[in-house]
Amino acid sequence: MLPDISSPLIFSSCTVRVSSSPTQVVVSIVGELDMVDADKVAKILVDAADGGKATVSLDLSGLTFADSSAVKAIVLGAQAAARRGVGYELVNPTSRVQRLLEVTGLAGTMTIVNTD
Repeated sequence: MLPDISSPLIFSSCTVRVSSSPTQVVVSIVGELDMVDADKVAKILVDAADGGKATVSLDLSGLTFADSSAVKAIVLGAQAAARRGVGYELVNPTSRVQRLLEVTGLAGTMTIVNTD
């Protein structure tokens, strides 16, 4: 289960903030997500899906770099959400991350929300 996180989690290459409302968990990633921190972020995303909220929103607006391990973390979160019947959306990916989602085919399989 996802712990109540009031302060950001500062990892080697990125910072993760988790906030929740009665119906949604928002996981925001700022910085670079690569193999150094991807497993930790994947665990946060899976725990968010297990948390009992209707939707997990992954805010990617501050993500400046992502590699294949970041893609794996995003997919693991999506799979956990699907198993629980929880909505899963990627919010405001940067152009670099959007391109990665397109190249990997994820852009066509996941909900992407652009609010900018």
